[in-house]
Amino acid sequence: SVTGVQTCALRICIGVTLRYDTSGGINKRAGQGEAADIFASSTDSIDDIAAKKLLGGAPLVVGASRIALGVRADEAAPDISSVEKFKATMLAAKSLSRGDPAGGGTAGNILVAMFDKLGILAAVEPKSILRVGGYKVMTEVAERRADFGLTQSTEIVAVAGVRIGAYLPEELQVVTRYSIA
Repeated sequence: SVTGVQTCALRICIGVTLRYDTSGGINKRAGQGEAADIFASSTDSIDDIAAKKLLGGAPLVVGASRIALGVRADEAAPDISSVEKFKATMLAAKSLSRGDPAGGGTAGNILVAMFDKLGILAAVEPKSILRVGGYKVMTEVAERRADFGLTQSTEIVAVAGVRIGAYLPEELQVVTRYSIA
């Protein structure tokens, strides 16, 4: 959270308070009556808030992100170009970082469902470092506690020392759209 940011010009002061949360967290806070001038979240989250009649305006899609594998900037990325290569990489990893589904993040929930569908959830769980928020997921990679991280591509590029190694194979890929309202 960033609170109390203030810009003043010509004796007119504008105060801005920014609050950051996962899509699930934003949805929960809006449902509990937290007021905001603008909500920015996954389109699914914003649509849910709108369906509860908690918005004064129409949502606007402003971007999209794909799930990717993030690696340290100085290391080669594993080949995950097919479903079989993706599975083999997940099973061979010593450790991987990903979103904690309990934290309400979009990628964390998508990955659990994907691992379950691929039949590797039980093998991946013990070596997973779960974090709330893609920035924290990728910090685990940057600080060498995880071999790689899986999260939204937009969250990978925000962390110094890591890069997008590869996007998930198209058969597994999920595009998350983001909206404001």
